[in-house]
Amino acid sequence: MSEYETGGSSDERASSLTPGGAVTEAASAAAATAPPVVEAASSSAQVFSKIKTHFPPAKIKKIMQTDEDIGKVSQATPVITGRSLEFFIALLVDKSSKVARDQGSKRISADIMKKTILTDEKFDFLREVILPQEQEQEQAP
Repeated sequence: MSEYETGGSSDERASSLTPGGAVTEAASAAAATAPPVVEAASSSAQVFSKIKTHFPPAKIKKIMQTDEDIGKVSQATPVITGRSLEFFIALLVDKSSKVARDQGSKRISADIMKKTILTDEKFDFLREVILPQEQEQEQAP
């Protein structure tokens, strides 16, 4: 096997493991830097683990096939699309709830969601839906 297939040379792999297969101090020190990333992921995982609503794959497939350009859809595609939609909505609601708390509100209103979409870069693709008048003004000479 080449270095590319194994993920590194045998010398690199041997330097991170002791003869018994235990991880060395250098490898454990590198792993010690990982918890902040894991903590950030775990907070979002808590939001996603609370998702109780599921979108029916049959309905998603029907919506997808209303587009003439889409031909056959594999069985997994509507399931993955539905799950992605659940994550997207959970993220939008989570960010909107933080904005609502910052404003001292206990409810997420349309204005709060609009502010969330306009301030968060992850939701840039929704700006044209929220502000269609500004898009038309920019296109007009």
